[in-house]
Amino acid sequence: MEKSKRESKRKPKYGLFSCVGYIYRYLWEQERWLAVNGLLTVVITVSAAYTPSLILSALESAADFGYVALVITGLLIAGFIAELVNGIVSIRNNTGEMYMTTHLNYLLLSKQRSRDWYHQYSESVQKLDERATNAAQSNHAAGVHLPMDFAAIVATILNFLLFGAIASKLHPLIVVLVAAACAVSWAMSAWERNANYQQMDERNAADKRTRYLYQMADTFKYGKDIRLYRMQGYLQTLSSKIIDEKQHFIDLWERRSFLTAAVGFLVVLVRDGLAYGFLIFKAVAGEVDASQFVLYFSAITALSGYMNDILNSWAKVAEGALQISDFREDLEIGDRLNYGNGIPTPKVPFSIEFQDVCYKYPMGEKQILDHVSFKIKAGEKIALVGLNGAGKTTLTMLMCGLLLPDSGQILINGHDIQEYNRDELYELFGLVPQNYSLLPMTIGRNIACTMTEEEIDRKNLWDCLETAGLAEKIRSLPMKENTPLHRDVYPDAIDLSGGEKQRLLLARLLYKNPLFIILDEPTAALDPIAESRMYEKYNEITANATSVFISHRLASTRFCDRIFLLDGATFAEKGTHDELMAAGKKYRELFDIQSRYYKEGGSDDGEDGEEAHSGRRRGD
Repeated sequence: MEKSKRESKRKPKYGLFSCVGYIYRYLWEQERWLAVNGLLTVVITVSAAYTPSLILSALESAADFGYVALVITGLLIAGFIAELVNGIVSIRNNTGEMYMTTHLNYLLLSKQRSRDWYHQYSESVQKLDERATNAAQSNHAAGVHLPMDFAAIVATILNFLLFGAIASKLHPLIVVLVAAACAVSWAMSAWERNANYQQMDERNAADKRTRYLYQMADTFKYGKDIRLYRMQGYLQTLSSKIIDEKQHFIDLWERRSFLTAAVGFLVVLVRDGLAYGFLIFKAVAGEVDASQFVLYFSAITALSGYMNDILNSWAKVAEGALQISDFREDLEIGDRLNYGNGIPTPKVPFSIEFQDVCYKYPMGEKQILDHVSFKIKAGEKIALVGLNGAGKTTLTMLMCGLLLPDSGQILINGHDIQEYNRDELYELFGLVPQNYSLLPMTIGRNIACTMTEEEIDRKNLWDCLETAGLAEKIRSLPMKENTPLHRDVYPDAIDLSGGEKQRLLLARLLYKNPLFIILDEPTAALDPIAESRMYEKYNEITANATSVFISHRLASTRFCDRIFLLDGATFAEKGTHDELMAAGKKYRELFDIQSRYYKEGGSDDGEDGEEAHSGRRRGD
């Protein structure tokens, strides 16, 4: 209930005219035609409305038929030209809107790609991202149509003033009546628009769930699990539930639209009934002749139509302004890391220190780190171990500035990480993560992460592939390192196995040659032989860097200088492998449990398990 109350108070950050000004300034810089087109639309629409009165004026003042014919011919030619211009404007509008949609999407995605990573975990940012995407996702979005709709409303207001002047000659109250009816319709339209705006986040959430289910149906990787575990029935039930939820919001939207339309119909009925009744009364009383009756009747009809057009256009403009407000707000999300000049970054391996650091994910329920303090010395090799969900990966993301602590400080060589320029800070770190992304480009560029193929240092590339154990595979490919990845993008691309992808990530790390290395379960997808070779090369890989090695296999961490055991949002133990084994606490308990699966005898002695775990597995 409290959540609904809070959400009901949500208001756009920017007002309607501020958003109209923003979008026209944007168009003037990026797509000037659409900005000028608004003026053309006004000129064409108003000219069309005034043409009949010009013809009548010419007929009344004409001395002979030749003059009348000349005027009519000129007006007809002007009409044809106006229609031609209007057609060209319409076609140009379509391409202009497509350009605008593309550019708005580019601005939005550029901002989302480059902003600080910690925003990804914020519920408020996720909701704002969805709303901003709605504003720019297609040329059907109200935000994209805002300039054209605003131009239309200006033209309609000018026409309304023209026919309002004519209708007021019959009686000024006619205009007052139309304006009062307009106010009622406007109030209903505003109520509908605000109600839809307040429910936007819930509706977007339902749309997001629907898209996820569609993705499952379209993506091959889910197919095996669905079939092997006979999940079709469950997914069908879930799909029906989510579709019903989405339909609920559609029904609410339709009911509001129906109610607004019904009230609008009653308002029009009363408005036009009174206006036409008054006109008929005047005609019966002999106060209005036939020509005046036709003129006033046309004026009242046009006035009513233009008033409806104003309301409809205003509703579109208001909706577009709401979307542009959300779009602007999303672009203005502030970052906490330093984008300006920072202190010089280290040129040699450096230390990292956590001072009383606390962290909990914004939408998480438990504390991940609770007043954690430790220091990793420059050049030191640290193993980070613990159960699933202990916070090991979170800890490393905090180290390199992808996440920021809720409290406490993270220091690099004694300086807070926010003293460094963000991009220069990221250059210090190299990461082989659990969850990785390979880009739709060649293998060489995936490793070198360069803008072009020409920028790749080929010798360094092949040295890194050799060290990572992937050179033989790449040499066997027809296009070698120029082979693209992602078949969805390139028809001649290849897919790598899980182990090959992990080796590629290691080659990427080696190519970057960072001063601080983070290996997060780097052998999870490797076979035992490849894993053993990885351990043998660990010292070579980390020779010129401070490093953190995360693993669930405790014995694989023995080559590290110190081992940190993370448990219960803090460090339960720290020390070398021998020290932790001798202490006989949590680390020893976990080690002994794992070692039982590697021993060939019946002994439960920890030393046997230690030997079996020494990194030289039998058969390697």
